[in-house]
Amino acid sequence: MVLKGRTTAELADAVLPALTSTMTVLKEQGEAPAADFRSTVLIALESAARSTKGGPGPAVTDMIRKITEALDAA
Repeated sequence: MVLKGRTTAELADAVLPALTSTMTVLKEQGEAPAADFRSTVLIALESAARSTKGGPGPAVTDMIRKITEALDAA
């Protein structure tokens, strides 16, 4: 996938559906691969959020919520 968006919203419009599609494909292979992928993505998000001084801001928190929803939409 080539990301051509110039704004966060444009990138999200491409990435969030791709996450949902990925989860759908992984669930077809079994619950374990899907659960592993979901866990890996969420661990990466949590780690990135913790690395910011003062914790994640509202925009980051909102994006984490959107990513989690995209993962769970499959």
